[in-house]
Amino acid sequence: MLIEEREIRVASLRPGMYVSRLDRDWIGTPFLLQGFLVQAQEDIDLLGQYCRHVFVDIVKSENFVRLSLQRLTRPGEGGYDVPDLKAIADSRPRPVLHKIEDELPRAREAVQEARKATTEIMDGLRAGNKMNETDVDQVVTPLVESVLRNPDAYFWLESMRQHDSYTYSHAMNCCVLMAAFGRHLGLPDEALHDLATGGLLLDIGKTGVPEELLERVQGLTDDEQGQLRNHVVQGLRLYDESGAGNAGVREIIQAHHEREDGSGYPSGLVGEHIPLFGRLAAIVDSYDAMTSARPYRPPVSKYEALQRMYRQRSQLFQGDLLEQFVQCLGVYPVGTLVELSTGEVAVVMAQNPVRRLFPRVMLLTDVGKKLRNGFESLDLRDTLAGKASAQISIRRCLQAGTYGLDPKELYL
Repeated sequence: MLIEEREIRVASLRPGMYVSRLDRDWIGTPFLLQGFLVQAQEDIDLLGQYCRHVFVDIVKSENFVRLSLQRLTRPGEGGYDVPDLKAIADSRPRPVLHKIEDELPRAREAVQEARKATTEIMDGLRAGNKMNETDVDQVVTPLVESVLRNPDAYFWLESMRQHDSYTYSHAMNCCVLMAAFGRHLGLPDEALHDLATGGLLLDIGKTGVPEELLERVQGLTDDEQGQLRNHVVQGLRLYDESGAGNAGVREIIQAHHEREDGSGYPSGLVGEHIPLFGRLAAIVDSYDAMTSARPYRPPVSKYEALQRMYRQRSQLFQGDLLEQFVQCLGVYPVGTLVELSTGEVAVVMAQNPVRRLFPRVMLLTDVGKKLRNGFESLDLRDTLAGKASAQISIRRCLQAGTYGLDPKELYL
């Protein structure tokens, strides 16, 4: 498992942080495991007897002290308040209103209708039609409502979906990811709708780019790269011609390819000069692009995508926002193929917001890696509470196809 560490003083620790290294050798300390989750203040007090500093694994931590949380500001014309990131870090997660089993049928219906409507919107734009705001709302509203009830339901369905057109699936995935990210950040429902709408429409300018160029396996020439990058300008034109005029949505279309260090396009904006919604969209757009199959490369696992993006924090993406995105999706995002401490292979089905290292999983194999006759759900959190014979944890993440297993092929 890759580790992303940050050195902090023992006095700055809090329960929920994962200590991966000490400022001294583990030998001679009372800590039996070389790497552990801080459970209570007593653990911190004991660490303080042996160490002044420790190294904390950001990704595996269930909580983390953020030292730079100043740059989350409201969109200029959004008309709603945006909470400070420090308040977000200290707040309790927004409650899940429905169990995943109860939400799945409603989410499935919303996804089916949204996929059909998204296809019609994109095909209409390719044909030269103007975008209709009502049609967009018919896609966005049911998906946002499902996210508010339980975001894991969509992510479970998406992780089991067979490959289809990237253009349409990317639009829907960004729509839901933006809503889920905003939900995690504690933004009001009105903001979630704007975020989701922007996520759906961020690449509408690509409807004017030749399909052959979008699906090209070989590298692009400088001129072709320019045509592709011009989709931002074309997307703004299409949006403005629709008469919708939402400032937050426009920010997303305009700035989702801007980067923290100024290396993005079309304007090369730097840091806080990038609109907030554009910064959120840059993270979401990059994550979904990396985890989606393309003609020229296979998808990266969700876990690996988060690791790669985290290594580019404060370079391509605002660091504290990226940490919040990891918190939003969980250490092991829904749909991640994992090997358990028992040797069994499972796929992550739902998050446990309070115990992020112990999600709910669907068991796929026995300990010998033989496919089960019937798949079984297991909440790893229950193994912590003595409801199982032994504690079960995730040993490592797996690429789809490991041991011949691909969740998309198993009709879960």
